[in-house]
Amino acid sequence: MNKLEITKKLANKDPKYNQDPKYIPMLYKAWWANWKNNEDRSFKLTDSGYKYFNEIAEVKFYEIRFPVGLVVTNRIIIDLDRYIDCPYYINNDKIYVTGEKIAVQLVLFDGDLTKFGKAKRETKKRNSKSS
Repeated sequence: MNKLEITKKLANKDPKYNQDPKYIPMLYKAWWANWKNNEDRSFKLTDSGYKYFNEIAEVKFYEIRFPVGLVVTNRIIIDLDRYIDCPYYINNDKIYVTGEKIAVQLVLFDGDLTKFGKAKRETKKRNSKSS
């Protein structure tokens, strides 16, 4: 499902937006951190997007704590936008993801987003060489 489809589906969880398509562009821009980018990636949520998904739409999030000392850099954000294929929210010490598969992968990396991104980049590079 892409971001627009998710937006339309979850807008129906709140009676004030239900079945009224005029709200979709506003909600799309309010919920997604990178609303100008491709709809099939960049699933990072804004603060208001996370709040709506979590409290109103009651979407299940998996919480993964970062290791002590991890600093969220631009490289990490770029990797997350490329390799996380479900809505997610990030703060200074945790990431919340809606996808169980991604959650398991992040747990296997002990929440270390630097190692997660590096492994994903190396796998992609290796796969492109073998093609």
